[in-house]
Amino acid sequence: MPRRVDKEKLARADREARLVLDAERHARDAKTTRLREQRLQQEALADKAPPARRREPTGKPARRVIEVD
Repeated sequence: MPRRVDKEKLARADREARLVLDAERHARDAKTTRLREQRLQQEALADKAPPARRREPTGKPARRVIEVD
């Protein structure tokens, strides 16, 4: 007895899976675009700020010699 294959069910499952994958891809692309725009705005603000001055390194403190009898 041959197995019956419900081709309509397989086609429905494929169609629904494709819809879910497309929705996830769309959401991921939208998030990527949003985050890219935020990053570019932050970089633009950082470029306008004056560069921070670095402190000059201080020398090592003088060593103290303690004599013990």
